[in-house]
Amino acid sequence: MKSFAFLTLCCSIFGAFDANAMLSTDVLPSGISSPSFRFGNVDGISQRYIDNGSLVKLGDYKSVNFDAEQLQKFNADAARLVSALNKFGAAGLGDKINLGVLKVDTDPTVKYFAPVFAHGVTKNWTVALGLPIVNYQNKISLSQQFSNIDYYRRQFSGLSAELDSALATDLGQATNDTLAAKGYKRIENHDETFVGDVQIVSRYRFMEDHKQAILYQAQLNLPTGPQYNPDDLAAINIFGRTNINNSLTYSYRATSRITLVPYISYIFNIPDQITERVPTNENDTLPDASAKEDIHRHIGNTASIGNSVFYDWNDALQFGLGYEYSNKDRDNYSGSGAGRYDLLGQHTAGSAHRVRGQVSYSTVSSYFRKQSVIPFVVSLEVSDIIAGVNVERQFAQELTLMMFF
Repeated sequence: MKSFAFLTLCCSIFGAFDANAMLSTDVLPSGISSPSFRFGNVDGISQRYIDNGSLVKLGDYKSVNFDAEQLQKFNADAARLVSALNKFGAAGLGDKINLGVLKVDTDPTVKYFAPVFAHGVTKNWTVALGLPIVNYQNKISLSQQFSNIDYYRRQFSGLSAELDSALATDLGQATNDTLAAKGYKRIENHDETFVGDVQIVSRYRFMEDHKQAILYQAQLNLPTGPQYNPDDLAAINIFGRTNINNSLTYSYRATSRITLVPYISYIFNIPDQITERVPTNENDTLPDASAKEDIHRHIGNTASIGNSVFYDWNDALQFGLGYEYSNKDRDNYSGSGAGRYDLLGQHTAGSAHRVRGQVSYSTVSSYFRKQSVIPFVVSLEVSDIIAGVNVERQFAQELTLMMFF
């Protein structure tokens, strides 16, 4: 039994964020079982790489400048306010009003605990089942900045109760009122725990000698997690999907201590049906409840290529570094209504450059020398998306404990 065998078997479980974590060509020996436990944390997802590759905060990316033009789109009362103010002289006072920027500050984090059970069916074939328990937290606040409303209040307060009411507008409250009128949930903090998507993994090693090996892995993601929620703008909405991740991994023992592990993978998402709000045009950024309908969805498939380098310090301690490039196709939506289904797929095609580092400690070799009581492997992996297009930054840390019997 190799010192670091089976470690990356369980790293393939729970692929919602990190589907190809430091892959290897290891499998369990025939008849050997391995329970393991993964504890992970993913943050940095409040930042996003946009179309031009720039990294921006989602709070800035989603902030809205409520100038006169935007206010008139917001509701009919605001349009009447702008029109009424324009009647005061020739200065176009209504066109110059600005209630400021409604800034949406978010601080989302995802923590998960994933028990995994793997079993060696034959000497070259291992199967595994993982059940992630996910905790999603998001601290959300709305703030109003850079407004010239105080000037208008000083100049026009007291002229009419209706005008005073309009000038006293609180953008945060008005936004939540508008969302409620359209059937959305209020923008508020989230703290929820749920079962994520179950994953079933099959690993088959079809070639191995003293220097190299080739392994094929199929990973089936089942939609046991929360379904897509069109009424919550802060919902995580990445679970409840069915996909198959096919990967081919090659390992080459370059020296007695260094192993190179290049791989390729392709995630095929099975088309499904969801309930979604379909916009009528480019300006319909918050479709109301009447726009909801059952539509067909095909999440874009993702192709990845990567390489990992492992260095065995000794038979107990191993270090690993990895890099991966992935490219995701555009999402496609269709339905039988008159809405703009094409707008739902905007900004969904993208790419990501991810780097990884890992340190592992194993007692497997010392167990066979009767120097350890229990054979186990404990590993810490850190990864980060350092560049990309239309993808959230994901700074992830994961601790894995594996045992064998």
